[in-house]
This record gives sequence, C-alpha cells and structure tokens, in this order.
Amino acid sequence: MRKRRVTKKSVMRSHSKHSGAPNRGLSGRRKSRQDEFFPDQVQKKILSCLIESNGEVSVSKIYDLCLSVGIKKSVIKEKIKELERLRVLIITSDAIVTKGASLCVASGKVELHRDGFGFFIHDEPDDWYIRPQDTRGLLNGDEIVALRVLNSSPDRAPFAFPLLQNRQGSRRVILVVDNVRGVLTSRVLAGELKSEVVLPAATLSSLVFDDVILAELGQFDESVEIWHAELVEHLGTMNDPGIEVAVALHKFNVAGVRSDSLDSEVALIPNSVDAADILGRIDLRELPFVTIDGPDAKDFDDAVHVRVVDDGFILHVAIADVSHYVKENSLIDRDARKRTTSVYFPKVVFPMLPEELSSGTCSLKPNQDRLVVAVEIRFDANAAVIETNFFSGVIHSHKRLTYKEVDRILDDSQFATDTGLPPGVLDSLVALEALTKVLLKNRVSRGALEINARESAFVFDDAGMVSAISPQQRYFSSRMIEESMLCANVAAAEFLKASKQPFLYRGHPEPEAAKILKLTDLLNSIGVDLKIPVRPKPSDFSRVLDECFNHEAVDALQTAVLRTMSQARYTPIPTSHFGLAYESYCHFTSPIRRYPDLIVHRAIKNVLLNAQEKKSDLHELGEHCSDTERKVEEAVRWVHGWLNASVARQHIGEEHIGRIVSIASFGCFIFIESLCLEGLLHVSELGHEFFYLEEGGVAFKGENSGKTYFLGDSVSITIRDADIETGRVTLKRKTSGHNKRYVKQ
Repeated sequence: MRKRRVTKKSVMRSHSKHSGAPNRGLSGRRKSRQDEFFPDQVQKKILSCLIESNGEVSVSKIYDLCLSVGIKKSVIKEKIKELERLRVLIITSDAIVTKGASLCVASGKVELHRDGFGFFIHDEPDDWYIRPQDTRGLLNGDEIVALRVLNSSPDRAPFAFPLLQNRQGSRRVILVVDNVRGVLTSRVLAGELKSEVVLPAATLSSLVFDDVILAELGQFDESVEIWHAELVEHLGTMNDPGIEVAVALHKFNVAGVRSDSLDSEVALIPNSVDAADILGRIDLRELPFVTIDGPDAKDFDDAVHVRVVDDGFILHVAIADVSHYVKENSLIDRDARKRTTSVYFPKVVFPMLPEELSSGTCSLKPNQDRLVVAVEIRFDANAAVIETNFFSGVIHSHKRLTYKEVDRILDDSQFATDTGLPPGVLDSLVALEALTKVLLKNRVSRGALEINARESAFVFDDAGMVSAISPQQRYFSSRMIEESMLCANVAAAEFLKASKQPFLYRGHPEPEAAKILKLTDLLNSIGVDLKIPVRPKPSDFSRVLDECFNHEAVDALQTAVLRTMSQARYTPIPTSHFGLAYESYCHFTSPIRRYPDLIVHRAIKNVLLNAQEKKSDLHELGEHCSDTERKVEEAVRWVHGWLNASVARQHIGEEHIGRIVSIASFGCFIFIESLCLEGLLHVSELGHEFFYLEEGGVAFKGENSGKTYFLGDSVSITIRDADIETGRVTLKRKTSGHNKRYVKQ
C-alpha cells in the first residue's frame, strides 16, 4: 500500500472549522510554538557527532570537534545541558553521551517542492515536513539523517530537521540565462531552486540571453545561500522548437537518443524475415490480419483477425516477436531494460528499442512477413472464453488501417468498396465489431471502470512551434482494438499463472479507505446521495460515473474518481486489476514499447518450449519498470504543461467563456473549450468581497452577497498570463459578465 503523502495544504492548513462563513480567530498555535524544538547550529553539530558515532560518544570528543571550528567551551557546555534537559541526549557517569528518549532520527530521501519547502521520505507511514529554512543546501534525492520534531498541533505532520547527509542526489539543474539591467545572470528554470546559482564569469560571457543550459552544482555557500555551478551542456534557447523536450529529458532523467554503444548489435538486425526463422512456426500468412492504429503510428506491434463460427467467435491476436531478435542480456536488451518504455512526447518519440527493430523488422507492416507470438481465443456467442491457445507464428498483414478509416468502412458500404480492401478483411472487421459489442456488454456486467476523459492533441506549425490544441474524436474501432488487447492480456496472465511460470503481473490495488471517504464527501456536497463501501467493487465506481453522467460537474467527478484509484504497478506477486475488474492481468501486447511485455513473451516461450526458467529478480525489475513509468508520465505531463501555456500565451487579453472543472483552496480551475486548455482563476479574482470555500470544497461563496461559484458553472474570463516554465495559465474574471450555471447538453 502506498504511503499517505503529506501535502503543503495538510501541513499549513488552519485548525479552524467552519459552517458557512469561516472563523478567522486565533487558533492559539503561536503560543504553543515554544514546544517545538529545532536545534541551533551548535546543537546540530553535537547531535550530528552523536549520530555519526552510532549513538554513543564521549563528552571530550564533542568538545574537541566543536572547539576546532571556533565554538567556545562555555557555549558547548550550555548547549549539551539544554539537550540533556530536553531528554534528547543522556550523559552517563563515565561522561559518555548516548541517545535520549526524545531523540527520534531516521534515514530517508529529500523531496523538494518548488515553493521552497520539502518532504522527508522514509520508512515510517507518514512523510515529515521540511521547513523552507531547513532545505538550504539540499536537493531532490539527497539521502539524509533527520531529527523528528513533533508539531505543536498533533493533527499535523511532524517536522524533519536535517542532521547529516549520507548521499547526494543529482546535482544537475537546468539554468536559463537572464538579462538584469544589462548584466547577464543565470537563474534556475521555473524557480525550482530557491537559492541563487552562479556560473563562472568566463562561462557566462560565452552565453547569450535566453540560452538554456544543463549545469552541475558544486559548492553551496551557506553564508550567502549561493550555489556555484559549472556548465555541462548547452541545450538551446527558450525559443527553439522542441526545447521543452530537451529540458524534460534532463529534468526527469529520462533516456533520450540511443547510445552509439549499441551500433555493433544494431548492424546485425536483418531487414526481413529469414526463411529459416519460419521453420517450426504456425503459418498464418493466409489469414487476413490487419493493423489498426492512429494515423501517425510507426511501430505496429499488434495485428488482429476475427471470424464468426457457429457457436461464437474466434479471435486471433498476433504480437510482434521481439524476443526472437532481442536476446536476454544483450546490449540492446540491457538498454531496453534500463529504459523500460518508449517515451511519446508530442511531435517526437524516443523508442525503447532501436528504430531498426521498433519501426523495422519487428513492426507488423502490411505485405511483409513478420514473426509473432500469437494467441487464438475461442468465444461462445456471449463472448465467454471457451479455449485459448498460444503459439509462435508468422503472419503477413494484409492492410494497415487507421481508426477513422475502420469506422467509416463499417458505417459506409460504398467507402468500404472504394477502399479496395483485400479479400476477407471486411468480413473480419465486421466480425470484430460484433464481438466487441458483446465484450463491452460484459465489461459493463463485471463493473469495469469506464472514464470518458477529454482527448486533445497539439497542433504545430511549419517551424515546429505549437500553434493550437485540437480536441480529438474517439472512434469505435479504437474500442475494438482495446477490447481485443484486453482479452489477449488476460489470456496471457491466466496461461502463465496456470503454468506456474514467473512473470510480471499488472496489478491494480483497490482504493484506500481515506480516498473513498473523500470521494463520498464530494458526492454528498454536490447532492449525489451515493455511498461507496469501505471495501468497494469496481461496479461501485461505475455506478457513480453512470449516476453523474449528466451532472454539470461531470468533468470534476470523473477526475475525482481517477484520483481515488490506486496506482497500477508491475509485480511478480499474483494480484488482480481493480479498475478493469480482472482476477489476473498482465501486459503482453506491446513488447516493442514496454519491457514488461517482453518479459511476458519470454515466459510464454519458456512454457511453449518446456524450457528451464531463468532465475531473475522480478521484484526489483517490477519496481524499476513501475518507477520509470511514473517518471516518464511526469516528464510527458510537464511537456504538456509547457505547450498548454505556450498556446495560452498567444491569447493573452482575449475574453472567453470557461467552465469550472475543479476547485482548490486557492481558486477555481477553468476549462476554456474554445482553446481546449485549462487555467486558474485565483480566489482573489472572484469579487471584491471575501469568498470562502464551502464545506466539501465544491463552491466558493461570497461572505456578504452569498454569490457562489460552483463546480460546472460557466464564467466569463480573460487570459491574464501564461508561464511556460511552470505550465501555469492565470485567468482573471470579466467583471461585466455574469456567471451562469453550466448544464451539459
């Protein structure tokens, strides 16, 4: 189970509760501050000495260490007495200092927030809060020993006071060259590091305004709170097309362009399937397999074929046999294992495998023989699985189709004729459509979640700069492929589980009770009387989504349901997938772009060949794949924020109608449908009176007028500012307009 994360809001929020207008009286917190003990620099040195000596050190040694840095003996003696009085340490009769009852320390990592404070991540259930003044000289990923300081308010997180640094995290930061009154200086991108960073004068003189560089931090000067840094790499300028991707790769430590060290193995990749490789495989080249993907797809790792039989359907899902070309522990394999996933930024992709494989020999291109690992699934008329069969095969894709084309083919018989489909393809598509409709009914029956989130895409001009955001249509044919892949993934998990072959499950735990309670409170606040059990089923959340489908705050509710869910992770431990409502589930269908799928393919082949399983640490690999997946998601999300703000910049000063899609303590997030982007309307922009957040956090209400801004309301706004570095789009209210209740059409 994931730990509960302490947030800035949970640490800093007021104790005062309110019903209606807020209580702005003193909480008495200031009076109890004296109960919080934060060591001064002398006491920090004493405690650090004690911790470094494994919890026991002589008084004389403490004197020697402190005297050597110019601290007077009388001061040292006074500080030791104070620490003893506070029961932080104990002095024995032999003048030995040992840990006292109040000395609670732990080892862990530092996670900094861009607003200057931080969190101490360690093995205890809750994280500790690091005050801004205590983060000086620390960076993300630093491993430290910290003293726990109990908060004077018992319902708030304890503080972490750094004592020792065990290991430094990354010292690399992104800097932007600025011009302050005609003088070039460097600043940290997005202000993520509060301390100033200084480059050598010679380095700075070789740069120009708006240059973006990767720098290595060196010494931190505590007296003036300045980091000294050295240039590592020049990334470009703030106005370069694609600079946001270059920054994201370094910022999130995501692998980008392939290393030349793989060239020796890449040179050996064949351009086509060798006849000898087909021997022993089931020949499926006569079956009218097709690939169905988006228009910009280059790597085709799955192909499908369906036929109707008397008692139901037979589905064939053929997946590129990456494991045939990528041998375990080869150079390519080690690089893919490190990456674990392809990275899809708008306009640029960094594939997990060399393009010679991902877009070449392994890609299931039309009219070319390709090696596959395939599954044949026989369904009855109700799409219940009767039998599954895995095997190594060879296919010859008959057509490369897009989602839009398939939908039109199925809707327009004339278009189907004009398209010139190879024999058998239309029949297969019609059969797949029929099978999908039954599978979707079954999906509803088992209660799997169905969230129809907005989909959009960035539009770029000829110079490669983002110019707009375009809403994207969702095609039924994408559901056809999605359901086929789900069937194949479930079949693979059940096949390997029954064979007792180790592999990586795709596990999705049930939501935590605290998150369920929070969602229930939100539902009650907007008048939806639904209760979710503490031990819910997926169908409980499907019921919520169905009930709220026509609610004016449907966007916020869908987001709330998503946030209630736990994160899916890769694990070798047999586990279910809560969101999809499957008892066993794994990733099998995308070995070109996901390393766990490649692990599953190798496991299936071990079973088919009756091969001896190879010992490997799947626990460690599962953690690595899961963590890298999160890191890549963060990088992609950050790039999307940059591009969103870039589009918003082009519309500063324009008036638009927006809809409130979520509410936080500091304001309303507004979705502007005409621009397909979101911005923040700060609470100070709501009106001249004081606005407070109503119970449940679903509306702001004016203290005097009673005027409300509710989830789903439409508001006349103007785009005030857009910061590409943080992705923040700031709005202001058009005061002459009147907010109207938004009703979903």
